[in-house]
Amino acid sequence: MTRKSVILRDIHDELGSRSLTASLSDDGTLTIEGQDLGDGVEQCFGPENREYEWAWTIQSSNVPKLRLALDAGDDVLAAMAAKFSNDATFDFDAFIEDQDIPYEFWSRIGE
Repeated sequence: MTRKSVILRDIHDELGSRSLTASLSDDGTLTIEGQDLGDGVEQCFGPENREYEWAWTIQSSNVPKLRLALDAGDDVLAAMAAKFSNDATFDFDAFIEDQDIPYEFWSRIGE
């Protein structure tokens, strides 16, 4: 299965690293995967936790609704990068909730 992807966030600083990537699979499913490592995670979740991973998945049948909401045309990944890169990534979950776009969410804390 081929995936096309775009990096939405790739930050490395005194708090650690924070990355977020959106990818589109051959079947049209959109996956947004994030990982935070380091002191920033520890500040949020306590001293035993220095890693946080999560993912949103939007099934292919719901991606057209996302494209419309983003006014994305055929390139949903470019639209995602334009609207939800760097600090704007924090607005993504509220956006898909407001647009009533079904999604699945997964997360894990700890090493």
